[in-house]
Amino acid sequence: MLGKCFGDDSDVVDGIAWASGLSVPGVPANPTPAQVINLSFGEQGECAPAYQQVITSAFAHGVTRAIVASAGNDRVDVANNTPSNCPGVISVGATTSAGGRTSYSNFGAMMTISAPGGDTFAHFDGWGINFAHQGAQIFVSWFTYDLTGKAWWLVMSAGRTAHRVYTGTLFQGTGPSFDAVPFPPLGSPGGAAGLPVGNGTLAFTDADNGTFTYTVHGIAQTKAITRETFGPLPACAFGAQVNLALASNYQDLWWAAPAGSEAGWGINLAHEADTIFATWYIYDHDHTPMWLVTTAVKSGVSSYTGDLIRLSSGPPFNSVPFPAIGSPGGATGSVVGTATLSFFDGNSGTFSYTVDGIAQSKSITREIFNSPGTVCH
Repeated sequence: MLGKCFGDDSDVVDGIAWASGLSVPGVPANPTPAQVINLSFGEQGECAPAYQQVITSAFAHGVTRAIVASAGNDRVDVANNTPSNCPGVISVGATTSAGGRTSYSNFGAMMTISAPGGDTFAHFDGWGINFAHQGAQIFVSWFTYDLTGKAWWLVMSAGRTAHRVYTGTLFQGTGPSFDAVPFPPLGSPGGAAGLPVGNGTLAFTDADNGTFTYTVHGIAQTKAITRETFGPLPACAFGAQVNLALASNYQDLWWAAPAGSEAGWGINLAHEADTIFATWYIYDHDHTPMWLVTTAVKSGVSSYTGDLIRLSSGPPFNSVPFPAIGSPGGATGSVVGTATLSFFDGNSGTFSYTVDGIAQSKSITREIFNSPGTVCH
């Protein structure tokens, strides 16, 4: 229907008309009108009168039984996406293999049906940096790739050194494999250990933008950074709630409960609306750093579920330029299982997961490194 440069609304209208067997000026008649017409595209806006007119005419012509359209991949209400919001159109959203809504799919009461979507990994960035900000201190988890291209993470406790500036030492970790039972204590034989590999400085120009300057193994670089949003941002404040159980948003750094019982790993939760983007930093069976991500959508009153994706390789952290996902040398990963976050209150819950067929569940709680911590709502 449309070429590589897309087309105009008039092209879409003519395409629907021709496919349904209606007459289109200057085009031979369609000898085999379609019973089902699929429109795998969409754009923001109301259902245009021309769309509604041709859709109504297509059904009235008597052959076409269904017109199906993509709900859209903008993470907004499908009521704002056309032509899927036109009356009579079957609007189709996307789900993960676990049955929850994908991070990119539109949603809403006008959604007719959802089905498994495309490659979930394609909707994640190739690297990221998480912040747990409590008072004058930021705990940083940087997810990237080492000089050999292997997935790698570094952590840093950065203290405020000037207005909107935070500085600290970057550590590389080794530790027990993710499925170790029991999980050896920090510093014990087989327990997690950290090795300083450099330093980093965060300098923010505003609440959403800044720079990340670092030296790792003698390599110095600066990256411009911006906040990644996938929904309405929560309002967060340090010390606003002493009783963390009363927090209404789960955004924070979490670890095994009781606090400190499995020091050496953590899970960062970015909670926006009914979606939690979680980054889990842990260790592989060879005790080297490993990180996994999930976009978990609300699946119950206080539960969030999604595919668990392991990032296996990517461009070394110092790559310039940094290749895009899917391009030669770009980051690669695959779905290795599922994850479910279930919360009892604002400070306690469980993290249940399956990784390569290994199923486990851990009690988790917020990690407070500067009392009473930061809570969001």
